[in-house]
Amino acid sequence: MKKLIMILFTSLAVAQGANAQLGILNHMTVGVDVGTTGIGADIAMPITRFFDVQAGFSIMPHFKYNTDVHLNLPGGVNTYLPQPINFSEIPVQGKLKMVNGKVMINFMPLAISSFHITVGAYFGGSDVIDVYNTNDGQLIAISQANQTIRDNNLPVDEIGLKMGDYLLTPDAQGNVKATLRTKSFKPYVGIGFGRGVVKHKPIGFKFDLGVMFWGTPEVYDHNGVALAKQDWDGKDGGAFRIISKFKVYPVLNFRLCGKIF
Repeated sequence: MKKLIMILFTSLAVAQGANAQLGILNHMTVGVDVGTTGIGADIAMPITRFFDVQAGFSIMPHFKYNTDVHLNLPGGVNTYLPQPINFSEIPVQGKLKMVNGKVMINFMPLAISSFHITVGAYFGGSDVIDVYNTNDGQLIAISQANQTIRDNNLPVDEIGLKMGDYLLTPDAQGNVKATLRTKSFKPYVGIGFGRGVVKHKPIGFKFDLGVMFWGTPEVYDHNGVALAKQDWDGKDGGAFRIISKFKVYPVLNFRLCGKIF
């Protein structure tokens, strides 16, 4: 037993010495960042002289924004309805809700420069934005009109809110809700200045600019059903309308970090 313990301690000492010589996991830095992915925190350690690895998370604060959207009123629809629909604009609210884990590998090709190339991935959360009407039940007249259209098989489209390339129809209680979703695994590539691991100073600064590849966004209604994308000529919806067209998401981050050992 004593010989085994001695062998283990000797092996650890040799491994630690080797790590120090090769620059592998012999330093640790803790960082906080802010940017287009929200606010985040991570730890970083070197894996060679030219590479280091960062692992952490980012959370987008639940920022809310208000906007107005127009109804899709098919021509002549009011001639079929017992009560005409006279809405022109409907106030809605959007809420950002991105939450992701992240693992990044930074490559510093020049020993005398902090310029780096980064590859990695964000993962976990797929929901990006929720949109919903601001007053409970405010679209009940539209819900009733759509029910009339369905019950009587009327030759007109159902009525809904034009949100970019999507039409949001209210539920039976007169409310709409839609969620913009992307892939849960999102590769990342970028460049920047600054080092992930601080070795010779107590604090450091790092700047990153890149793109997150999150695939083609999809929109789901209040029932969790994916909505079909169509050209509704919808110019309303604010961030929801714009982001729903992006297959990549721009990432701009500023990171402040401190040396642990």
